[in-house]
Amino acid sequence: MKVKKKKSSPKGLTLIELLIVTGIVSFIMIALLTFYAAGQKYFITESARADVLRSSRQALNWLSRDIKDGIEVLASYDIYTTSDNCLILKVASVDANRLVIDIANDFDYIIYRVNPTFSNRLERIVDANDGVSSRADVTRTIADNAGAFVLSSGGTGLGSIADFSLVYRVNITLTTSQTWIGKTYSETFNTMVKLRNKIGT
Repeated sequence: MKVKKKKSSPKGLTLIELLIVTGIVSFIMIALLTFYAAGQKYFITESARADVLRSSRQALNWLSRDIKDGIEVLASYDIYTTSDNCLILKVASVDANRLVIDIANDFDYIIYRVNPTFSNRLERIVDANDGVSSRADVTRTIADNAGAFVLSSGGTGLGSIADFSLVYRVNITLTTSQTWIGKTYSETFNTMVKLRNKIGT
C-alpha cells in the first residue's frame, strides 16, 4: 500500500512576525527622518548666520573705506545732522581714475544713516560735487537687517560731541540680525577707523 505524501503548502508570515518587521522598518524610518531634519536645521542655521555675517561685513567695508578717505566729520550738512546713528563725512572729490582732485577745495559728502521710516535699514548717501567729481549722487541700502547702528568717538556718542574738529576717529558698533523659521540670529561688530586725510592729525 502506497502512502501519499502531503504537499507542504508555503507558510505566510504570522501576525507577530509582521508586527516585528513593521516595528523594525518604522524605527529605521524614524531614525533616517531624524537625521534628515537635523541636517536641514543645521543648514538653515548656518545659512542664516552666513547672511548676517555677510551683511555686517559689507556694511563695515563701506564705512571703513569712506571714513579712511574722510577729511573731517561734519556736525551737519544739507538736511542731515550727525548723531549717534548718523555720520556725515566730508571727502575729497575724485577724478575718473579715483585720484583726488584738490583736497583743499573740492569736496563730496557721504552720509551714513538709519532710514527714518525703516529702522532696520542702513543707508549710504553720496552727494557729489557736480561737474567736478566722478562720484555719482546715489542713495544705497548697505544693510537691510541692521538691528543697531551706534557711532562714537573717544567714548562719546557723536550726537554729544560739541567740537567735530577734534574728531579724528570713529568707533562703529553694528548689529545685524535675521529671523528664519521663528528663530532670530544676530551678530554684533565693533571697530574703530581713523580719518587718514584729516588735516592737523
